[in-house]
Amino acid sequence: MTRPLVLASLICVGGMVPTPMAMAMAGDILFFGDSLTDSGAFAPALPPGTGRFTTNPGPVWSEVFAAGRGSVARPANQGGLNFATGGARVTSAPGFPDAPPTNQAPPLRVQIDAYLAAGGGVARPDAMHVVWAGANDIFHIAATPAAAATYIQQTANEAAGEIGRLAAAGAGRILVLNLPDIGATPAGLVQGPEGAAGLTALSSGYNQVLFRGLAANGTEVVALDVFRLLSEVQADPVRFGFDNATQPACGATPSLVCTEANLVAAGADQRWVFADGVHPTTGAHRVIAEYVEAVLAGPAFIGQLSEQPVRNQIALSRQLWRSADQNLRAAPVGRLTGWVSAGGGQTDVNRSDGSPRTLSVGLERRQSDEVMAGAALSFNHTDPDWGRAGGYELEDYSLSLYGAYRREAWSVMGLLSFATLDFKSHRHVPLGTATRTLRGRTDGSRFALGAQTHYSFEHQGLAHGPVVSLLHQRVNVTEFDERATDGSLSTNLSYELQERHTTLLSGGWQGRYQIGAWQPYAAALVNHDFDAGSRTIRQRGSASLASFGWSTDGPIETYASLNLGVLGRLGDRAWIDLNVDTVPGRDALEDTRVTATLGVPL
Repeated sequence: MTRPLVLASLICVGGMVPTPMAMAMAGDILFFGDSLTDSGAFAPALPPGTGRFTTNPGPVWSEVFAAGRGSVARPANQGGLNFATGGARVTSAPGFPDAPPTNQAPPLRVQIDAYLAAGGGVARPDAMHVVWAGANDIFHIAATPAAAATYIQQTANEAAGEIGRLAAAGAGRILVLNLPDIGATPAGLVQGPEGAAGLTALSSGYNQVLFRGLAANGTEVVALDVFRLLSEVQADPVRFGFDNATQPACGATPSLVCTEANLVAAGADQRWVFADGVHPTTGAHRVIAEYVEAVLAGPAFIGQLSEQPVRNQIALSRQLWRSADQNLRAAPVGRLTGWVSAGGGQTDVNRSDGSPRTLSVGLERRQSDEVMAGAALSFNHTDPDWGRAGGYELEDYSLSLYGAYRREAWSVMGLLSFATLDFKSHRHVPLGTATRTLRGRTDGSRFALGAQTHYSFEHQGLAHGPVVSLLHQRVNVTEFDERATDGSLSTNLSYELQERHTTLLSGGWQGRYQIGAWQPYAAALVNHDFDAGSRTIRQRGSASLASFGWSTDGPIETYASLNLGVLGRLGDRAWIDLNVDTVPGRDALEDTRVTATLGVPL
């Protein structure tokens, strides 16, 4: 393999290792690596408006990504937490190329040393740690192909070891980006087919060894497949908003000092993929940041699939308990009653808006003055909306057995419910001017066991008293794949089995008043979900077969709810129940259900 041409186009700027004082300006995202992530380590020594390896003064992906999460990717040698330094290799010095300023670039190992030393040997468990390194080692060894395979294997394993050090020191979530296809860059293409193929092989080989090493060490990371992402962009650049994917937008000027004045065409900083021989333009960096965010956003959205079934069961349980209470108070002993109900509503769980529509049928029989039993089938269709990010559909089929016992002023109702769930998700991912749609389909189940008790004080048609219920649920969402509809692979994700357990304790006061054939009623409750905290959603991406866990927030733990309705007799035998069950609007939970139920003797 011949040495890459125009070494100046491969420059990756180095910077001084930051002192512990830099840690005083800690953010929530830390970056380690080389020029692909460097946000201006040597900018103070360069002309104003330059210092990043892109089409200056545009930001690199780390800055775009951090800004989107309310953070700042300031260089570590300027008081920030971006340790990535252009020219850095994994463990060896000097940096590449071996000329000022890149020959002084601290390797990845030294960057991590500086970070851990500033923290007393302990990494921040509450922070996100991002590592993207290895390209400069490929440039370093490209001129000696006989030694390249052994060197790359050793270097990739060293990189895995350094990432393992972060994990062992207690680092929070660790993101690892694989190397792009260096053979497909402008600097790679000018080497001719054989030279480009050699660089591609080294890039691919490094990536494979890196993630195998991480798996062997038991280091859990979020694997990000930039190799495939940029390959997809180069295969169809127009779709992503690019005009050129093979030539440098800065011409012969190295990206480190490239400005708008150096662009070979107006707007090339946004519409060309490469700034120089290997570094992305501002527009391409934006696509990389969007890709990383899309992968990380997956668990937050997919983790919501298990929340809507929980809300459906709460609404169904309260409907069945109302029906059981009505049967014990009004139905003759031995009578079999059938009922049918239809309903709709509006839900917002973790800002996921849905419009549930429900149809239920049931049979009830009053066994004695004190006992009744019933069974119900229910179907619920809900289509929660994630706004521009997409949404999902849920079909919920349940079978419930329920009953009640009343002794003077005390009543106790019980319920056992089983459900099968069917999910279809569609998530939209913006990448440049393109919007990629990821679709998934899976099933699931729900088991619920609950009881409610209440005591009634009665006086001249008014009955009121305390009410308490306890409802336990187990919701499972079967593992499934999220796949791009256009056949692209970089954004594909797989999700492992989700389990959502919840125990809801509700308590309050309820009352009803008889006015002729009509009986208005109301209940005010305070509800506490003992299992409403965050859950870990495990997923794996296209860059690695290993899965990783991502914490996603649950709904609020404690909230108030209000139930209003009217029960009316239709002639001597039939009855109708009109009901509104609502959770007043909260940031993480809003749920209103309206149902109409008609009951007739059989």
